[in-house]
Amino acid sequence: MPIVEFHLTEGRQSDDDIGALLEQSTDFYVRTLYPAVDPLPLDRVRAFVSLHRPQHWATAGVLASDGGADAPYFTCLALAGRPQEQLHALLRGFTDLIVMHCSCERRHVRGQVISIAPENWCIAGEPASMVRAGETERRAQGS
Repeated sequence: MPIVEFHLTEGRQSDDDIGALLEQSTDFYVRTLYPAVDPLPLDRVRAFVSLHRPQHWATAGVLASDGGADAPYFTCLALAGRPQEQLHALLRGFTDLIVMHCSCERRHVRGQVISIAPENWCIAGEPASMVRAGETERRAQGS
């Protein structure tokens, strides 16, 4: 269920930079969540960018169109039950990738990991609690 969304101010990054952010985020996400799985389940990852017009983005009360700081924001989803250290690694890693590809100051980046109960997430129309029952159980047992 790895999904990451980056909120960026339109026109501050090139399409190449955005593409690199999405590709590297996909690789980072799957390696962080599934370090022992081979082959890596890249097909599970969704990464996308939502661009916001500069006149519709304010940082510290200053519109980006009026010179407001570039301050990207991200959200990433993970099934509940993952180790806290893994979630913290996601926060740090996505921040690193944003700084690298968006040329913004680290202190301006904000983000969050949203844990979702497996029964509240669907995979092909079925609850993840059923589809991924074995994975969820192994995670709960720490293996």
